[in-house]
Amino acid sequence: MSSTKFILGALVGAVIGVQIGILIAPDKGENTRKKITKKSGEYLDEATGKLNSFIEGLTKKVSEVSGEVDKLAKKAKAEVDKVTK
Repeated sequence: MSSTKFILGALVGAVIGVQIGILIAPDKGENTRKKITKKSGEYLDEATGKLNSFIEGLTKKVSEVSGEVDKLAKKAKAEVDKVTK
């Protein structure tokens, strides 16, 4: 989880850095606001895609682990049944 937090922090830092760069750059206020809106949308879409990929991967791992737990539980039950008979 710490690598995920790092990646998320780096992404947020990059977004903030770009936003500050746009604000500092000499341009009309209207043009600057349009740039901020456009870039914000792009970064939001990118972050959403990465979050969805992370969730899909996590769901897959949970599913795999759940299957393994079921197998181990059945094996343990069979061993207990064998011992108790």
